[in-house]
Amino acid sequence: MLTRIIVLIALVAVLLAADVTGKWKGQIEGQDRETVLTLKAEGSAVTGTMSDPEGKPRNLKGTIDGDKVDLTVDSEWQGNPVKLLLKGTASADELKLTVSSENGEWSAGLTAKRQ
Repeated sequence: MLTRIIVLIALVAVLLAADVTGKWKGQIEGQDRETVLTLKAEGSAVTGTMSDPEGKPRNLKGTIDGDKVDLTVDSEWQGNPVKLLLKGTASADELKLTVSSENGEWSAGLTAKRQ
């Protein structure tokens, strides 16, 4: 019986997760270029790409739990590798994220709309 309850709770959590699969476009605060996120969700796992400052797609991965999004992107800045953290919320047509460097030295907001 306990196993059935756990399975049911897990199923409900997956069904209630926001569907982030698709293409999203927005602008990181303080930048004058468009950022493109292409996401695919399978259960709570999210994979895809995010465009870097030169427009090159960078791989990302993470999770979604309900409307909470938690992603990481392996990118580079001035020729040095940097890991970006994207955390925030998803709705049917909008992502509201904070993008930050892993070391916490930089952060900015990103609001992206579903395309």
